[in-house]
Amino acid sequence: MNADYHIHTKLCKHARGEMEEYVEQALRIGLKEIAFTDHIPLPDNFDTAHRMAYHELEGYVNKIQQLQKSYPDIIIKTGIEADFYDGFEDYLYQTLNRFQFDLVIMAVHFVKGWGKSNWAFSYYFPDKSLKQIYSEYLQAVKRGINTGLFNIVGHLDLIKSEDYSVLELNENEVKDILQAAKEQNMAVELNTSGLCKSINEIYPNLNMLPMIAEKDLPITFGSDAHQPERVGFYFNELREDIAVYPSLKYARFENRQINTILQNKIIC
Repeated sequence: MNADYHIHTKLCKHARGEMEEYVEQALRIGLKEIAFTDHIPLPDNFDTAHRMAYHELEGYVNKIQQLQKSYPDIIIKTGIEADFYDGFEDYLYQTLNRFQFDLVIMAVHFVKGWGKSNWAFSYYFPDKSLKQIYSEYLQAVKRGINTGLFNIVGHLDLIKSEDYSVLELNENEVKDILQAAKEQNMAVELNTSGLCKSINEIYPNLNMLPMIAEKDLPITFGSDAHQPERVGFYFNELREDIAVYPSLKYARFENRQINTILQNKIIC
């Protein structure tokens, strides 16, 4: 219940600070557990500007193992943020099984067939409704979940507009996604980085929490920190926000296996 499961490193080329600084910040604010989850390299030189190179993966994992020995007062998990992109499934399967990760966050930053390098944030479809655009994104999320390759649904409504929430326009698809995540024994991330962006809200919108609780889906907290001082950002306030949903469970991962926690007690 006191963990940050989404932390990056400068290997992704758009973060700063040494890994030790992220650990020390976590200790400073009283976190008991963190997971480094930097962006996975992708095949065919896809989006190399925002992720480590494949040959750096082994060093990344080894560095985390070194930190585990150097900082015995905090649990440090070996994680990865892995993009789902249609056609990369075999590559992801092989890469994720090559290393002993504790957890894998699924992200959809790209939608195949979209313009501007398929980048989800650059969508512009004047001939499509926002509901249809949301639907195309959500269907990509659902396809990713159904691969069974991932442990956590990361920043579920990343594509959301300030004008209309994903839940407001595509409620049934959100329900289908949460059901799929339940069937794959996944957790849903509450990602506080949206509070630092123009959208100025958590991913996903907290209006989804009743649905997440109803599906008995566990949650994780993630700061998506790209600089050390962002570790654990807004976690104390978020705990207060979700206190009105006492049935919500927290997820912990080890070797890709999930345990859930309710009121500080491991229940399954």
